[in-house]
Amino acid sequence: MPEVSTRMVFNGRYTRTQISLHWLVVLLIIGQWYTSSAIPRTHSSLLPPSKIDLFQHAVHTYAGLLIGIIMLIRFGLSYMRTVAPFPTSQKWQDRLARIVHLGLYFSVLHQVADWAITSYFWAPARLVHAYIWKIILVVAFFHIVAAVYHLISGDGMFGRVTV
Repeated sequence: MPEVSTRMVFNGRYTRTQISLHWLVVLLIIGQWYTSSAIPRTHSSLLPPSKIDLFQHAVHTYAGLLIGIIMLIRFGLSYMRTVAPFPTSQKWQDRLARIVHLGLYFSVLHQVADWAITSYFWAPARLVHAYIWKIILVVAFFHIVAAVYHLISGDGMFGRVTV
């Protein structure tokens, strides 16, 4: 008996939900970058933290949790509703795009897991948390370069991921 798959492959665009969640994560990650500078100040044994530092620390924590939840939802949506490879792309481009996307999913979800480990189990894991942030920046850089390439080339790929 053939196996029944719950995955559906769609030609064309991502759903508005997928696109909206993508851009929400982008905004939240930018916020994480901004609020991360408050973290060391709230954990300083030399000076008491200011109210704004405590607020930024809380925003950083809860936004990080929200990013983790959204990324899990996005991962589930991408598994359930797969968009077919772009018709004019080459196999090496498809493979590279898959590597970059999986790298983003893995590094962002790993970042959330590192936060939990650092906060509740083993404080020295904060070094891994900082290292993973650098990986996120590198992988995001390649993702942005590819997006700009597709926007400039006018090949239609950019239109699949914009609202």
